[in-house]
Amino acid sequence: MNILFLHSSSDLYGASKVLLTTIHLLKKNGYTPIVVLSKTGPLSEALTKENIEVILIPLGILRKKYFSLLGLFNRIGNIQSAKKKIIRICSEKNIELIYSNTTTVLVGGLVAKKLNIRHIYHVHEIIEHPKWLGFFLHKFVTWSAQNIIAVSAAVNENIKKNVDNKKTWIIHNGLDIAQFLSIKDIKNELKPLSQKIIIGMIGRISAGKGQDYFIDIADELIKKKRNLLFLIVGDPYPGNEFVEEGIKNKIRSLGLTQYFRFLGYRTDIVEIFNTLDVFVLPSTAPDSFPTVILEAMACRKAIVATTQGGALEMLIHNESGIFIPLDNAKNSAELMVPLLTDPTKRSAMGIAAFERVREKFSLSAFETRLMALINTFHA
Repeated sequence: MNILFLHSSSDLYGASKVLLTTIHLLKKNGYTPIVVLSKTGPLSEALTKENIEVILIPLGILRKKYFSLLGLFNRIGNIQSAKKKIIRICSEKNIELIYSNTTTVLVGGLVAKKLNIRHIYHVHEIIEHPKWLGFFLHKFVTWSAQNIIAVSAAVNENIKKNVDNKKTWIIHNGLDIAQFLSIKDIKNELKPLSQKIIIGMIGRISAGKGQDYFIDIADELIKKKRNLLFLIVGDPYPGNEFVEEGIKNKIRSLGLTQYFRFLGYRTDIVEIFNTLDVFVLPSTAPDSFPTVILEAMACRKAIVATTQGGALEMLIHNESGIFIPLDNAKNSAELMVPLLTDPTKRSAMGIAAFERVREKFSLSAFETRLMALINTFHA
């Protein structure tokens, strides 16, 4: 079976990593994946190295910057143009299944309905605001897809009012733990450390990912302990560099520059995790099922996450991680202090996290559920 994948980005953050894993598994099981992206980037490079065909077509991805009359006309034009090209690809490549990864990709659903081709939507987002957008996208998803993959129960809860629940499969992301067994780190890059406790967050720099909140928590922690170093790993969407500059300005205004390092976009994620004493995911917007937490678990890290979204399904409080409130930096810091003062506690929590990711969120478990869904098309 030839499967056409459509995806919203060419980065290698969470949803893109899940897509890459999905494609590898389907290829392994005898399917032929073909991927359409809007532009080149780390994802297209990774796919090309795996000898997977990548086609570049502007897909008219929905983003906040297009939420204006002129912007919507722009998206409609891009989607119509992409639709014509993808219809041709489906004919030339004998496509039997269209797989849209993230709800911001609309054109796959339109093509699937036009050609009466099977269509899967893989939903990675929790959309709370604006409500009209969530309503529209969820209705479109259920109209255009035979099956809907929700990456977590939290995602399913968000979409269930507006989708046909009979179409929905909850399939948690899985991780190949073998890729996270390296013991290398980047401590030489960070010298001098002088016995500092290293606390880090990894993710796209954006308002919802919580870099601003991370700084507030750091400010409170530094009042209690001075031997701390905070790492921020990741970059903003192109055109949103002002977000990164804003958080750097905040650090400067608080007089915390000496406590922070910005590492930008990195591919040596395992080495970075191995450098951390504590990993923090301070998302302030609902995070559906953050792959970065699975990665931290696989690296045996003590993990701190805000109390929302898919993280609640991934971690057990005070066993394999610690949950902190969404909007109280002082309280969050107090909850974290025991981790910073007790290396034995950090180690035990990291081991518990590793055992949980191995038992609950393995690559084999993901493959079993995914293939059960794909194979329903042959029933």
